[in-house]
Amino acid sequence: MRELEFLPADYVRAHFRRRIGFIRSWLLLALGLAMVLWSIQVGAGVRDARAELMALRGAGEAVEGDVSKVRMLRAEAKACDRRLSLVQALQARTTVTDVLCDLADILPDSVVLEEATLDCPDTGAGRGPLLHLRGVAAKETVVTQMLSALETSKLFQRAVLVESKPYAREDGERRSFVLEVNVVAPAAVKERGT
Repeated sequence: MRELEFLPADYVRAHFRRRIGFIRSWLLLALGLAMVLWSIQVGAGVRDARAELMALRGAGEAVEGDVSKVRMLRAEAKACDRRLSLVQALQARTTVTDVLCDLADILPDSVVLEEATLDCPDTGAGRGPLLHLRGVAAKETVVTQMLSALETSKLFQRAVLVESKPYAREDGERRSFVLEVNVVAPAAVKERGT
């Protein structure tokens, strides 16, 4: 302020106040502009939020039909399950197909069956059919695993190894075996399966 030193003090103070007022007005203008820009930004965010809310409301109404269809299908599935359980309860006997399907699921890949015979005793004997199995296994451990699997099956019980000997046609680890296993009566199958 050297250039203003020769002027009177009142004039210098007035000039200083004008300068501060000018700076203050520019700051207020900048602050006002920032508030306007901020309100525009917030307004755009609010409009986007409203648009999303309207879209969600529309999606909820659009999904209502699908939700009711799913509920209806679940009720139909429950009714079908009840009917299926009634039909299965009416089936009183174990079929040969059931025995063969369960046996096929149990047999390991390294076992070859040469013969499977199902002996059905008289109904008065009090026991179920007896299944005789004769075949060849890769090793003795495979025969043991097959016996264990037959014992844990819900359709078979009391698996007995009648004979196990080295396979006569070669010198490897292959074993020839004969097994007997009882087929469980249908009522007992239901009890063991639950």
